[in-house]
Amino acid sequence: MLKSMLFATALATVAVPAAAQSISANDKALGARANPELLAQFGGKYGGPQAAYVEQVGKRVAVRSGLSNAQGDFTVALLDSPIENAFAIPGGYIYVTRQLLALMNSEAELASVMGHEVGHVAARHSASRNQRATIGGVLAAVVGAAAGNSAAGQLVGTAARSGAQLYVLKYGRDQEYAADGLGVRYITAAGYDPYAAADMLAQLDAQSQLTAEAGGKRGQQVPTWASTHPNSAERVRRAAALAKATGRPLTDPPQDTNYLRRLDGLAYDEKGSGKRIRIVAVKPGDTIAALSRRMAYDTLQRERFMTLNAIEEDAQLSPGRLVKIVTRG
Repeated sequence: MLKSMLFATALATVAVPAAAQSISANDKALGARANPELLAQFGGKYGGPQAAYVEQVGKRVAVRSGLSNAQGDFTVALLDSPIENAFAIPGGYIYVTRQLLALMNSEAELASVMGHEVGHVAARHSASRNQRATIGGVLAAVVGAAAGNSAAGQLVGTAARSGAQLYVLKYGRDQEYAADGLGVRYITAAGYDPYAAADMLAQLDAQSQLTAEAGGKRGQQVPTWASTHPNSAERVRRAAALAKATGRPLTDPPQDTNYLRRLDGLAYDEKGSGKRIRIVAVKPGDTIAALSRRMAYDTLQRERFMTLNAIEEDAQLSPGRLVKIVTRG
């Protein structure tokens, strides 16, 4: 997705703060109070074996933010939610949904998602909207990061029980660019491929288009990343330019088979649907059409298969390549 556009891209300049403020005692207290509310709101913690892996990656990136050098100061949770999203709140709390985890195709892409979200916290983007330093402000920041107008009513009840006033916020374009810049900085420092950020954004854009083609949000009350994180081809190009500015060469890395194998058995889509991600190796003679027919959907099987695996139209499947299939049971 990224390679064809990179060389036509000029260097993007993004203003980012020189240094992040460390996690304060007040931030820790607010985050600790908001965390149980957020876990309840977004499906609770996912209990599969992928949770420890997500925690490991998240902390590896977070310590590069300047908020803290100690991994123990960060709490990373994999959420049992069928919505592709991620967010972070002050106090060192980082969240990723299992649906978003399934969409990614490498550890570097996962790292870039969490680096981006930590960037919002490090840059204090929620504070720039004049939110009060209360649990209400923390919850409002999450609405800005992970929800939208359709989620407001649902979250108002939760906030009201805490005596919090809820504001529905979205990150603006400049804040998204700034968080992208910080995220690329963090993942590069953590040893990841900086170009993964652009790949991740392109993947999210493809999923957003697929969701629209499939008929919208299927009645979701909690919108996806795309509804609150302004995305565009220009943003993908800027992320690619940021990666180029690190001095790291653009390469065609091998498939991240370790990451993909970790996804095997991950619950997918709505709770109770019985759907899971299965990782299978392409066999001689397998085609995109044949593998797509194994997807547990009645419509758009080919489109879902190609989007989930980031496969382009002219791609050839080589024997031994790992692919994700959504199955029942």
